[in-house]
Amino acid sequence: MTVATQIKRGNVIILNNDLYRIIRLEHITPGKGNAIVHADLRNIRTGVKTNRRYRSSEDVETVEVFNRRMQYLYLDGDVYHFMDQENFEQYEIAKEMLDETTYYILPDHTYDVMVYENNPIGIELPPNVTMKITETSPVEKGIQGKTKDAVLETGLKVRIPLFLEEGESIVINTETNEYLERAKK
Repeated sequence: MTVATQIKRGNVIILNNDLYRIIRLEHITPGKGNAIVHADLRNIRTGVKTNRRYRSSEDVETVEVFNRRMQYLYLDGDVYHFMDQENFEQYEIAKEMLDETTYYILPDHTYDVMVYENNPIGIELPPNVTMKITETSPVEKGIQGKTKDAVLETGLKVRIPLFLEEGESIVINTETNEYLERAKK
């Protein structure tokens, strides 16, 4: 059991005798009353999304999940294929199980894949990922503002500084989907 304020995005919990992965988490502290934790959950078996609110002192039953280092191989329709780096077994993860993490899956990269009872249930992303800008508008003279829209190599849309151009690599925070810095060459 874990106190609700200690759960994190990516944790797997038991709710109504079913396994759910936390896909989004928000700690809310109102001016009056007790703090609450709002969690968006995805059922591991069915893939159905739901949400739940917990009081800050409420206990949540968490499940121990193991991470295995796996290489992303390819996408076949809506199924991502990974290979275990130790025993070379291949595993499949449905796109709906990965949610927004699909924007950070790059070919030939390795990831920590969360495994429960020998079944992959998701990916634990690193805090930052380097990706290439594939689309952005050129800066016009006299434009006000400090950022512009950009599309990265996986289709992720972010706001970037005006001085960046297509083809450059940048570092993105995987939790907030925000630009951090220009990648070092």
